[in-house]
Amino acid sequence: MKTSTELARYLQQITGQAPALGEMDPGDAAALPLFLRSAYRLVRATLFGRSFVLAMAHDGQDHATPTEFTKHVDLLRAAVQGEVALVLPRLQAHVRNRLVRQGVPFIVPGRQMFLPFLAVDLREREPRAIREHPGVLTAPAQAILLGHLLGKVVEHRPLNEIATEFGYSAMTLTKVADELAAKGLCEVVREGKTRRMTFTAAGRNLWEKALPSLGTPVRARHWIRRLVPGGWGKVVAGLTALERYTSIADDRVPTFALWRNRVRGGTDRGELDVDDGPDDAEAAVEFWTYDPARLANGNCVDRLSLYLSLRDTADERVRKELAALLEGIEW
Repeated sequence: MKTSTELARYLQQITGQAPALGEMDPGDAAALPLFLRSAYRLVRATLFGRSFVLAMAHDGQDHATPTEFTKHVDLLRAAVQGEVALVLPRLQAHVRNRLVRQGVPFIVPGRQMFLPFLAVDLREREPRAIREHPGVLTAPAQAILLGHLLGKVVEHRPLNEIATEFGYSAMTLTKVADELAAKGLCEVVREGKTRRMTFTAAGRNLWEKALPSLGTPVRARHWIRRLVPGGWGKVVAGLTALERYTSIADDRVPTFALWRNRVRGGTDRGELDVDDGPDDAEAAVEFWTYDPARLANGNCVDRLSLYLSLRDTADERVRKELAALLEGIEW
């Protein structure tokens, strides 16, 4: 989450006036339910002579549904007896649209803002992942690297063959090779017109070397109202997958992973019926930046991608199982 200083800078940039921000007295929020006190840090703000409260979401607490966010704001307003705006690190387009329709104030610092009691800024400022996280590999590069670590034949193989196996173009694999070489993770060897990769480390050593450059494959997460039997390929992910690998208990609603490139087609064919929350949902579906089926262990996402998808969680029981998840890999 952005700091109060960065948030103030963004508000001044958009409104032209510097806000006054101050930490809220913990006693003022004593009436709040415990789950809200653990999910948000409350900050008093004054702008254009209007006072309101900023509910700054803690890391990992920004994945609520529009209905849940609306309930959060209602409870916060009642507790502080004033206007409240959510401050979130990111916001999916469909969630943003629902919040606007329901009049729920929010700020995504550096990207967009909706404060109906002050001003509105809904400009899309979603940078490409490689720009947002300069040190993180692109999705194709990460998929190829993880495929190699998981035992797929990548090293010393012509790039066009690797492209075919992973569902990418030959041009994409050329960029992948250059990207991995720039990170010092591989060397590119030319044999006439053929290019091949040779990795600079092996097994666990390569994983540790690459880890700072690896990001979560999950781009978005949605509740699915119904699943069509025999429809899109179901690869379990999230806690459903973690239960397969460790002793943790799964959630009531199973989680599946799907390559985001297939999302539109699945929705158009009626295979994916998106819901707003878990109450009537049959499943949760994570939309991945690369195809989870290409690296899957049977009908379960691979251990390395699963680790990356869960490592930033605030759930202590999940964090305790991540070490066991990696111990099961034969490097």
